[in-house]
Amino acid sequence: MNAVHFVITDLDNTLLNNEKKVSLLNHQAIARLKEQGIYFGLASGRDYQSVFELSKDWGIDSFIDIIIGGNGLQIFQSQSNHLICQNKIPNKVAWKIYETFKDTGGCFFARNGANRFQESTDADLHADAIKYQEPENIVDLKDYLFTHDVDKVSIFCQPDQMNHMKEIAKQLYELPISMMQSSSHLLEFMDKNTNKGSALHIACTQLNIPIECCMAFGDTTNDYSLIKAAGIGVCMKNGTKDVKQIADHITQYTNNEDGFYHFIQKHLLSK
Repeated sequence: MNAVHFVITDLDNTLLNNEKKVSLLNHQAIARLKEQGIYFGLASGRDYQSVFELSKDWGIDSFIDIIIGGNGLQIFQSQSNHLICQNKIPNKVAWKIYETFKDTGGCFFARNGANRFQESTDADLHADAIKYQEPENIVDLKDYLFTHDVDKVSIFCQPDQMNHMKEIAKQLYELPISMMQSSSHLLEFMDKNTNKGSALHIACTQLNIPIECCMAFGDTTNDYSLIKAAGIGVCMKNGTKDVKQIADHITQYTNNEDGFYHFIQKHLLSK
């Protein structure tokens, strides 16, 4: 295993347990990493500001060197308060995605920064916005997307609709975008070159360390590029099959069993 100078982890179902908390053991592992001079970072689909505010609740804000937010759109270096943003989706491209999905039965919304822009809301969509601490702005989406570049656009649907949505998305193959399924009910579109993996390359450059010396943890499809880009990619035991297939290691324990702590303890802290 390469020498590790930087550990970065996804949040949901990876560092966080099922109660959306950082356990005492995971907290101790992060503190010990910092004691050993190892950089620490978080990578999330949430906006970086939301992640930083949540990290205060978890008591780990003082340990953070890097936050990758928006599934790779934002790279925030906390010590210098420096923010780098990757490419947005041009307004005409976002409008085309909207036109393709507007009558499909899913709830369409766009994100810019920590805000959501949508035409209406329902109980499930509102609950999702609360979960990610993203204010909902009710707008005429057609007009908004015609005049604004956006960070990403998302389709919120029921899990049994997801395959249908993916089939519709095939109509967009010529557009300069990438598609990822972030959860059982969320399909997201971003600039084709923007993802957690591309953001990790930028973060490592900012920290002046080779990416081969980075260890990354994740669990699902939106972590695929992160796990693949890192010198050492680690998938959680509770992770998805596609990520397990490309990971260098799979944890012995799940996110609800302190899998992050046990892997760090065995491979980094015991040496």
